[in-house]
Amino acid sequence: MALNTCPDCGSQVSSEATNCPNCGKPFTHNTEAPNFSQEPSNELPPKTWLVESILATLFCCLPFGIVGIINAAKVESNWYAGRKEIALKASRDAKKWTMIALYCGIAVGVLYILYFVVLGAAFYSSSL
Repeated sequence: MALNTCPDCGSQVSSEATNCPNCGKPFTHNTEAPNFSQEPSNELPPKTWLVESILATLFCCLPFGIVGIINAAKVESNWYAGRKEIALKASRDAKKWTMIALYCGIAVGVLYILYFVVLGAAFYSSSL
Protein backbone atom coordinates (compact mmCIF):
# COMPACT_ATOMS: atom_id res chain seq x y z
CA MET A 1 0.00 0.00 0.00
CA ALA A 2 1.41 3.36 -1.06
CA LEU A 3 0.57 6.79 0.24
CA ASN A 4 -0.62 9.61 -1.96
CA THR A 5 -1.05 13.29 -1.14
CA CYS A 6 -4.54 14.77 -1.29
CA PRO A 7 -4.49 17.67 -3.78
CA ASP A 8 -6.97 19.68 -1.70
CA CYS A 9 -5.77 19.43 1.90
CA GLY A 10 -2.28 17.94 1.50
CA SER A 11 -2.78 15.05 3.93
CA GLN A 12 -1.29 11.62 3.33
CA VAL A 13 -3.91 9.15 2.06
CA SER A 14 -3.74 5.47 1.23
CA SER A 15 -3.61 4.74 -2.51
CA GLU A 16 -6.55 2.38 -2.03
CA ALA A 17 -8.83 5.02 -0.47
CA THR A 18 -11.78 6.32 -2.46
CA ASN A 19 -12.10 9.57 -0.47
CA CYS A 20 -9.71 11.66 1.55
CA PRO A 21 -10.43 10.99 5.25
CA ASN A 22 -9.47 14.58 6.12
CA CYS A 23 -11.42 16.68 3.62
CA GLY A 24 -13.63 14.09 1.87
CA LYS A 25 -12.38 14.75 -1.68
CA PRO A 26 -13.21 11.78 -3.92
CA PHE A 27 -10.26 10.18 -5.74
CA THR A 28 -10.18 8.74 -9.21
CA HIS A 29 -7.71 5.90 -9.28
CA ASN A 30 -5.27 6.20 -12.12
CA THR A 31 -3.65 2.96 -13.21
CA GLU A 32 -0.82 4.80 -14.93
CA ALA A 33 2.39 5.58 -13.12
CA PRO A 34 2.35 9.08 -11.63
CA ASN A 35 4.26 11.75 -13.49
CA PHE A 36 6.52 13.54 -11.01
CA SER A 37 8.55 15.33 -13.66
CA GLN A 38 6.37 18.43 -13.76
CA GLU A 39 8.24 21.64 -14.29
CA PRO A 40 8.01 24.04 -11.36
CA SER A 41 5.70 26.96 -11.95
CA ASN A 42 7.27 30.37 -12.46
CA GLU A 43 4.25 32.08 -10.93
CA LEU A 44 4.92 34.24 -7.93
CA PRO A 45 2.86 33.71 -4.79
CA PRO A 46 0.31 36.38 -3.86
CA LYS A 47 1.25 39.16 -1.46
CA THR A 48 1.56 37.81 2.07
CA TRP A 49 0.82 41.04 4.00
CA LEU A 50 3.12 39.78 6.77
CA VAL A 51 5.08 42.99 7.35
CA GLU A 52 1.93 45.09 7.26
CA SER A 53 0.19 42.71 9.67
CA ILE A 54 3.07 42.87 12.12
CA LEU A 55 3.12 46.67 12.00
CA ALA A 56 -0.66 46.85 12.43
CA THR A 57 -0.36 44.51 15.41
CA LEU A 58 2.33 46.59 17.06
CA PHE A 59 0.94 50.06 16.40
CA CYS A 60 -2.80 49.76 15.79
CA CYS A 61 -4.89 46.89 17.09
CA LEU A 62 -3.41 43.76 18.63
CA PRO A 63 -6.27 41.24 18.23
CA PHE A 64 -7.05 41.98 14.58
CA GLY A 65 -3.38 42.25 13.69
CA ILE A 66 -2.71 38.78 15.09
CA VAL A 67 -5.45 37.34 12.88
CA GLY A 68 -3.76 39.08 9.94
CA ILE A 69 -0.38 37.55 10.89
CA ILE A 70 -1.89 34.06 11.11
CA ASN A 71 -3.44 34.38 7.64
CA ALA A 72 -0.27 35.93 6.22
CA ALA A 73 1.77 32.98 7.44
CA LYS A 74 -0.46 30.58 5.49
CA VAL A 75 0.04 32.21 2.08
CA GLU A 76 3.43 30.97 0.90
CA SER A 77 3.23 27.52 2.47
CA ASN A 78 -0.07 26.80 0.74
CA TRP A 79 1.14 28.32 -2.53
CA TYR A 80 4.25 26.18 -2.74
CA ALA A 81 2.29 23.09 -1.65
CA GLY A 82 0.12 23.54 -4.73
CA ARG A 83 -2.97 24.77 -2.89
CA LYS A 84 -3.21 28.04 -4.80
CA GLU A 85 -6.88 28.78 -4.08
CA ILE A 86 -6.27 28.42 -0.34
CA ALA A 87 -3.21 30.69 -0.65
CA LEU A 88 -5.20 33.33 -2.51
CA LYS A 89 -7.95 33.21 0.14
CA ALA A 90 -5.36 33.49 2.93
CA SER A 91 -3.84 36.53 1.20
CA ARG A 92 -7.25 38.20 0.90
CA ASP A 93 -8.02 37.42 4.55
CA ALA A 94 -4.63 38.74 5.68
CA LYS A 95 -5.27 42.00 3.82
CA LYS A 96 -8.79 42.27 5.26
CA TRP A 97 -7.70 41.78 8.88
CA THR A 98 -4.68 44.05 8.47
CA MET A 99 -6.89 46.83 7.13
CA ILE A 100 -9.42 46.30 9.93
CA ALA A 101 -6.59 46.58 12.48
CA LEU A 102 -5.31 49.75 10.80
CA TYR A 103 -8.73 51.42 10.72
CA CYS A 104 -9.46 50.45 14.33
CA GLY A 105 -6.13 51.92 15.41
CA ILE A 106 -6.84 55.14 13.55
CA ALA A 107 -10.35 55.37 15.05
CA VAL A 108 -9.04 54.85 18.59
CA GLY A 109 -6.35 57.49 18.02
CA VAL A 110 -8.88 60.01 16.76
CA LEU A 111 -11.21 59.32 19.70
CA TYR A 112 -8.27 59.68 22.09
CA ILE A 113 -7.36 63.07 20.66
CA LEU A 114 -10.99 64.23 20.67
CA TYR A 115 -11.34 63.18 24.30
CA PHE A 116 -8.43 65.36 25.36
CA VAL A 117 -9.56 68.28 23.19
CA VAL A 118 -13.01 68.19 24.80
CA LEU A 119 -11.49 67.69 28.25
CA GLY A 120 -9.13 70.62 27.67
CA ALA A 121 -11.94 72.84 26.41
CA ALA A 122 -14.06 71.97 29.44
CA PHE A 123 -11.17 72.69 31.79
CA TYR A 124 -10.38 75.97 30.04
CA SER A 125 -13.99 77.14 30.09
CA SER A 126 -14.41 76.27 33.78
CA SER A 127 -11.30 78.24 34.73
CA LEU A 128 -12.56 81.45 33.14
